Amino acid sequence: MNRIAEDTSIGKMPGRELQEALGAFLEPVTRRLPEKRVRRVGELAVQGILAAQSPLVTKMAGGLEREDESVRPVARRLYRFLWNKRFTHRDLLKGMYSLTQQTVSRYEPDHLVVAVDPVNFEKPYTSVLEGVSTVMKSTPPGPKGAKRLTPGYPAITATIVNLPEPAITYAQWFSYQTEDWVSENRQICRALRTTRALFPQQRLRFVADAGFDDKKIFRWIADIKAEFVIRVSHRERSVLIYNDRLARWETESLGALADTVPLPWRWQTIFTHAHKTRRAEVHVGCLAIRLPDAQHTLLWVLVIEEPALGRQVILITNVPIHNEQVAQCLYTEWRERPQIEHTYRFDQERGLDVEDMCVRTVERMRRLFVLVLLASLFTYHIAQTWPEQAVLWLRTLGGKLGLQLDADGPYILLAGISAVFITMKTLMFARHHPFPTHCMTYG
Repeated sequence: MNRIAEDTSIGKMPGRELQEALGAFLEPVTRRLPEKRVRRVGELAVQGILAAQSPLVTKMAGGLEREDESVRPVARRLYRFLWNKRFTHRDLLKGMYSLTQQTVSRYEPDHLVVAVDPVNFEKPYTSVLEGVSTVMKSTPPGPKGAKRLTPGYPAITATIVNLPEPAITYAQWFSYQTEDWVSENRQICRALRTTRALFPQQRLRFVADAGFDDKKIFRWIADIKAEFVIRVSHRERSVLIYNDRLARWETESLGALADTVPLPWRWQTIFTHAHKTRRAEVHVGCLAIRLPDAQHTLLWVLVIEEPALGRQVILITNVPIHNEQVAQCLYTEWRERPQIEHTYRFDQERGLDVEDMCVRTVERMRRLFVLVLLASLFTYHIAQTWPEQAVLWLRTLGGKLGLQLDADGPYILLAGISAVFITMKTLMFARHHPFPTHCMTYG
């Protein structure tokens, strides 16, 4: 009777459906692995990260179904996967890029908006791990809210942000201390070129924050025949502006031009932060410029001001701004850039806790990093491809409150997926190792 009850309970959960969906989702990745057993362990590794919500191998093993009393045999399989010399993290990355191509072909967007952003992962109190570097962290902030230096590893990703689910076109976990390190600019260049190699015919538009306001990055994007919208950080930059009265190009400071440019357009914009939404009116204007050392290239500057708060945002782009519709489209797509930071937080903090990995070499860290990214992408994939009622069931299991203020983001969905896998593991373990009820009585 107990076994019948267990089978009935398992049948009411979407455990097998999740496992089948995960296997199909990871097929572009696992087919690049050398043999069937390694492919199966790759699937189990991602499932273990989802179940444990952690890249710690012992926790991953503890979240998987097993017949043995100890998690040690499962953990050994996962460790052997990370140590296996028959493939490298590059094979996993190539599989993830194939997955990205499949995602794009499924949605068929008119063009791709790609956000490129570096991030630093913290390994506090670490001093002897291979390649451990000194990185700058602002979250959580140091004393008095200042940025702080801490041991860790830098990383960079390029993510398509104008699809219903994120798709990664470049990812790299690196170190300032290893022999393969060249520079962060080299990583940015590789991110741009890899994205173009994956989508040679697609129209690409890269969006980035102020750290990418650099002439060589503008040139790299132009070399791959792509577009960009980047926030300006160097207001003191000298640019050339055309003087209609004197019919000549003159040198001016970009910040001074932004302060005097006419702002003829008015837009109502909604800003959302920390579950709070506010509506604001922004005033917008644009002008055409050239850079002194690239006088043959025409660029456009988009100036957005919010008078109520006295804020100003300056964007620079190589997309011709001929009318208000183009300007509004560029501003809207640039505002999609923070989605890459939301994905980082999901990987890094309360979601999958990538900083908690405990392996000793950079190669194994890179493998785990890719596995965490795949687990994150699978969560977003389930949210978009499963029926609404099925996703609601998982979110309710994960702790959805049923209130109007529910965010319904990936965290609560991940909690529901984790609960399903943990329950399946628990029932399987109890079936082979029943709880010793007789030990609970005396006499």
